[in-house]
Amino acid sequence: MPEFSVVIPVYNKASHVAAMLRSVLAQDFLDFEILIVNDGSTDNSMKVIRNFNDPRIQIIDQKNGGLSQARNTGISAAKGQLIALLDADDRWKPDHLKNLYFLVKNFPQADLFGAGYEECFANGNVVVPQNNRLKSSKKPHIITDFFAANMQQPLVAPSSFAFRRSIIEEIGGFDTTITYSEDVDFYIRANIKYRFAYHPQITCSYTMQAENQITQSKKSDRSIPDFQKYLDNYPNNTSLRQYINLKRYFLAIFYKVENGPDLFHGMREKINVRLLTPKQRQLLNAPRYIVMCLRLIKSFLLKKGKRFTSF
Repeated sequence: MPEFSVVIPVYNKASHVAAMLRSVLAQDFLDFEILIVNDGSTDNSMKVIRNFNDPRIQIIDQKNGGLSQARNTGISAAKGQLIALLDADDRWKPDHLKNLYFLVKNFPQADLFGAGYEECFANGNVVVPQNNRLKSSKKPHIITDFFAANMQQPLVAPSSFAFRRSIIEEIGGFDTTITYSEDVDFYIRANIKYRFAYHPQITCSYTMQAENQITQSKKSDRSIPDFQKYLDNYPNNTSLRQYINLKRYFLAIFYKVENGPDLFHGMREKINVRLLTPKQRQLLNAPRYIVMCLRLIKSFLLKKGKRFTSF
């Protein structure tokens, strides 16, 4: 049996899948299988993939059911004890799986694993997300509080995240009723129960603003996690409360920009403003046109390789 099962959902990513697959096949660590879940693609994605002749590649076809269902399909078919997620428009550096396996062997108490990532734009610029809480931890280590470590930029991207397949038996797979932040919902369920080992070396390239990317669609049209159930079930978890409060803040900002006043006010009522920074409180209360202008500036600066945030 392979050590890793690489689960890759694919839906209309013909311009990305070749580079993505080449990055997997170029891994220094070779003991893996590749499970490509064709989520009802209508472009040439599968034609491109079938040009790769490698016995480790397995294609699973299904009707379009969304990202969560595709990931669950891949996980169900996995033979490896370790699941490594990869989105079809992202890429790995050659030492990605090797670094994750280092974590598996050196931190046996952990069931969740992650590596550093960079954000890549179509113009070739690269941005490295800054997480100030980890500046003093440049070596592989156990994250003692995943939620506290994610109060600023996300610690991992879905494509830099892996886990033991056995955890699915207790926490379940990805929630197919969620169409935005399904990875956040999974992180919450997983990190409440299990320990997380992290390798800060950047081994994953996350593609920003690709075609058919969920993060580029309107958030107001999508179903989000039921955060309240986690707050109700774990009322004494302070860092989880702060983490969810921050996610609600970002959703409220998205709803304001998308001119969804009912959604904005509904989310705004759930936010504890005392847990926000002064800058975040100002943005939450700012007129819509101000927030829209700031988001345009942020997008422009990101494409130039510079990060502007509300942290």
